[in-house]
Amino acid sequence: MNNENKFNQPLIIIASTIILLYAVSFIKVDYEITQLNFKLKNVDLLMDIKEESAEEPRSINNSAAQVNEASFAIINLFRSAGSLFNYWAEGSDNTAAPLQGKKTPITGNLKQLGYFFDALKTAKTKTVRVAHFGDSAIEGDLISADIREALQSKFGGNGVGWLGITSQDITFRLTTKHTFSDNWESAALYTSNPKGLPLGISGEACVPKGKAWVQFETTRARRTLKDFSIVKMYYANAKNSEISFSFDGGVKQSAALKTGSALQELILKPSGRAKSVRIEFPMADQAYFYGVSLENEPGVYVDNLPLRGNTGVDLGSLPAGMLKDFAKYLDYKLIILEFGLNIAGSRNTDYNWYEKEMVKVINNFKAAFPKTSFLMISVHDRSMKKGSSFVTDPSIIKLLQVQKNIAKTADVAIWSLFDAMGGENSMPLWVNSNPPLAFKDFIHFNDQGAKKVANLLTEALLTQNR
Repeated sequence: MNNENKFNQPLIIIASTIILLYAVSFIKVDYEITQLNFKLKNVDLLMDIKEESAEEPRSINNSAAQVNEASFAIINLFRSAGSLFNYWAEGSDNTAAPLQGKKTPITGNLKQLGYFFDALKTAKTKTVRVAHFGDSAIEGDLISADIREALQSKFGGNGVGWLGITSQDITFRLTTKHTFSDNWESAALYTSNPKGLPLGISGEACVPKGKAWVQFETTRARRTLKDFSIVKMYYANAKNSEISFSFDGGVKQSAALKTGSALQELILKPSGRAKSVRIEFPMADQAYFYGVSLENEPGVYVDNLPLRGNTGVDLGSLPAGMLKDFAKYLDYKLIILEFGLNIAGSRNTDYNWYEKEMVKVINNFKAAFPKTSFLMISVHDRSMKKGSSFVTDPSIIKLLQVQKNIAKTADVAIWSLFDAMGGENSMPLWVNSNPPLAFKDFIHFNDQGAKKVANLLTEALLTQNR
């Protein structure tokens, strides 16, 4: 046996790695795939200790889409840890509300919000649905969960609403415990769709590749999400077959699927209130499955629909027929569109194409949901490093104006999250607040920041409803 002391080997490995990375950083890399808004560039390991000229400000990150999976994993780990700490220490309803942020009114076509406000008057007896589309800022039910809680507390409703069959955010989403088997074939707007599967309202489609399953379980993260009494499952192109299901680990039941290419809704009901449901799919290629909705009595339901790394433009590729089919079942009275960070900061700062494509997206949704209100949430502040300071990325200012143009052309309402944060150079105030409201990447909100954003938005929305 070799008894030589190897205590210094880890130090040698670490030192060698640092030297190698420093050497690699001198290799010139400057490559961009414009169509995908993807760019490779050099990283200076000493960037934070170097002085920088005023003429060459540096972006912390060119776009949220360029944050790699390791970065997302770290961010999501902190999201989960922070949310769990708040839950254990003081409960999600008692989180501190820092002073950052300011009241900011909704602008644009306020009259078009009338569909939503009229629906709220009937929320005690009818279901009022809200769709919240966004990029990674809303993953893990961030922002959506707090909007949902505020509206359900005022207008009624009890349940999380929409959940996908598979998901990227199950490790840090605290409002529902979501697990599934590993033999699903998934396609989505935010990944790929090599077989051209018809994607659903969430931009996703899942097909079992054998005997598969999915399970949803409530948590105590929110008062209004502790149980459910109805499960609605959405699917299409089903074979002549059945699925099986059970509530709270109880007796297994079965339900037949309707054949045909049209979108179908299957309603599953427990004998009383349930805290979990497990659904099993016995055969490969049984159908295209899109998601479920966990609900209770009438009230407001806010569906969290995140598209990681997306600009929002890809929503325009959802077939008009599919949108209209979903509109029959999910009669949204308000559709919120929260995108922008993944287009800002790219080398191409001509946003004319983006403006045209987003107008098309909104008009396509308007055609499918003709009696629905629309609300754009603008891009929020994002910092870039200039010398030893963090300042607003100039592309954010330009994109903000473009988004206002989109709202005007599409004739919908818009709420400036940039202004609600405090305007120019406000992100450092959120990052450095006590407690912090955003991560040190100067891009993403943490769970307390998300709660603050939701509170500011809900206040603006309900003020407009007076």
